[in-house]
Formats: sequence, structure tokens, C-alpha cells
Amino acid sequence: MNLRRIVVPIVVLVVLAGCGGSKTFSAGDLASILPGKADTPQGLKFLPDSSGNQAIDLIVKDGDQQNKFIGFGFQGAYASFYANDGALAILQQQATPADPAAHVVTMLGVVFKTADGAHKALALDLQKDMATGTNVKQIAVKRIGDETIAESGTQAALPLPAYLIYWREGNAIFAVIDAGGPTAPATLEAAQAFAATMDSRARKA
Repeated sequence: MNLRRIVVPIVVLVVLAGCGGSKTFSAGDLASILPGKADTPQGLKFLPDSSGNQAIDLIVKDGDQQNKFIGFGFQGAYASFYANDGALAILQQQATPADPAAHVVTMLGVVFKTADGAHKALALDLQKDMATGTNVKQIAVKRIGDETIAESGTQAALPLPAYLIYWREGNAIFAVIDAGGPTAPATLEAAQAFAATMDSRARKA
């Protein structure tokens, strides 16, 4: 598998609030909000070919869902991707058996034309997530932005158990996924720390 194609789709979310919120982002703001190479978590590698600006077909694989995202006013997306060798082998379908220490962290920002468009995208992604994931459960975290959800479980697009935090701030959706094998240091606390960093940067954008 081409590393440029190793991007975890945003499979998300929930409706916890209305579509209000005064913050408005442009696609150009995302590069200053998403972490980069300097923020690489310990033990992982930053993957530049899988990070940066993302076409819609890299974050949403289903053609019907892509069309709906476009209808919701999709403007642009940006990802930061980190993994160790064990995780890369799994994602490239080279690992048999899987490395129990495999560890992936990915962060994503997606901008829509309006807050309502972003809100609708959350609801659509939640349907997809619950329909295709394995043992996916909602878990409690501190609210971020206008809408927030956290999940644990295994998504169809990423064959590792994960903690996921997603939130909407105005017309943008942000996401953190911390996934790993049974001996990997993937934790909800780590995902929350990454989310807090992104939220702080988003507030300053």
C-alpha cells in the first residue's frame, strides 16, 4: 500500500448541541492547527507523505458519502499521521501475526462552508461508524467546542482498537485517533492531550 494512501477516514460523531458557534475557519487555517513533525509522539514516526492537505477521497472512501460531504459544503481537509513500524506493517497488510506494540496516532481537520454543513457531516459519519465498527462504544470526555463525542472500539478502516475524540468548532470538524495493539501506549488520556493542543491552536487561529 502506498503510504500516501494511509489515511484514517473520519468515522465519527454525534449531535450534542445545536449548529451555533461564531468561529469560522478556512481550509488554509488547518495547517496551523494540526500538529506537525515537531509534535511527533514518543516512539512514533511522522509520515509526511500521508500528512498535509487531503483530497476528499482520502478521508471518505464511500462514493455516496463523498457526494454528501460535497453537498454539505466540503472545503478542505488536513491530516497529521504518526505510526511505528509495527503499525505500518499492519496498514500495508504485511504483518502476520500483527505486532502487539503497533501504534498509530492520526489527527484530522475538515472545513465545511457552514457550521450546519459540519453538523450534518458529524451525523452522517456517526451512522457509518456505528454500522461498520467493531465494539464501538461512546465514552465520556470533557466537551470541546460546539459538539463533542469520544468513542472506543475498532473501526473498519483501522484494524486496531482505538480511542477517538471528535469535535465541531463552528464550520470545522477536528478529530484525534489514538490506536494500538495490546502492548501499545494508546490511551484516552493521550488522545485528550492531543485534542487539547489542537483546540488551543484552533482558538488562536
